[in-house]
Amino acid sequence: MIIKVNGNGQKPHCILLYPKTGLDLGSTVAPPHALLTVAAPVKKAGYSVALLDQRVESITKERLAELVSSDLLAVGISTMTGSQIYFAIGLAKLVREVAPDVPIVWGGCHPSVTPEQTLSHPLVDIVAVGEGDYTMLDILEALAAKRSLLKVPGILYKDGETPVKTLPRGLLHVEELLPVPWELVDPERYVHRDMYLRDKARVLDIGQTSRGCPFDCSFCSSASLRERKWRAMSVERVLDDLKEAVARFKLDGWWWRDDEFYIKRKRAHAICEGIVQAGIKGSFYTSGTRCDVFAKATDEEVRTMKAAGAHTLKFGAESGSQRILDLMQKGITVEQTLAANQRC
Repeated sequence: MIIKVNGNGQKPHCILLYPKTGLDLGSTVAPPHALLTVAAPVKKAGYSVALLDQRVESITKERLAELVSSDLLAVGISTMTGSQIYFAIGLAKLVREVAPDVPIVWGGCHPSVTPEQTLSHPLVDIVAVGEGDYTMLDILEALAAKRSLLKVPGILYKDGETPVKTLPRGLLHVEELLPVPWELVDPERYVHRDMYLRDKARVLDIGQTSRGCPFDCSFCSSASLRERKWRAMSVERVLDDLKEAVARFKLDGWWWRDDEFYIKRKRAHAICEGIVQAGIKGSFYTSGTRCDVFAKATDEEVRTMKAAGAHTLKFGAESGSQRILDLMQKGITVEQTLAANQRC
């Protein structure tokens, strides 16, 4: 069977796998942006890519075997800490069976936080640490040229049985991120009637407008992955991407997966004003909002947020116990959480 990749029947140079998480219900199944951002530069550089999402399709040994050829350079797997690791290991076993000599690259939150432990597993050949948007491309180019991986920044790999750690990879300029390569997935599988925007029928996670968070919460992977630095796209880029997604997928709702969309109030306000001025109709929410940041919003900003469709704010309350909040270095009080909700 010939598998069409990039529409020309070419077998992939790279396979990217997103495992089940164990919590894959309805609108919680969002596009695999962790891998879409990896695929974008790989595809732009001329490599063919196959992206498989186990949450929405069956990934069997036979399915993978159909994609394997002598052109296959590497297989990438993304995983968070928790039950997703179980499913990631299952996929890695299948890869090893059908392509025993092809390197398996692990990336995502868990491998980034525990790279040495991850690399020690026999089903792991390379670990991408931190923001891996361009790491896979660098790995593929090294493998294609049969060069050493030593000059690829931001990875750990095995030289025989010896682990090798390369120089760290710097954080990306978010404005320069490539557009989402939606053609690698079926977006309709991720358009839902959302649990928050219950009166909307076509809601989609359209990606990020910023990365990182400057706060000190001890439980969050963002500190390890993004060095407590917040980086944002321009207002113009955000609005252009939003207009394109809403029109292309006929959305009446959307969400952004920013760690903290509202942290820079003037920027958030300008985006909301832009939505109103452009006449973009729909409701939206973002992944996280701090109640102390929301408290700094003026009444005008809140009114504009509502006019733009900011239907839901997901406050990270975390706990009703001040002692627990202090232990996790949350930096907020119980009273601030109550006040933010009352203001909403």
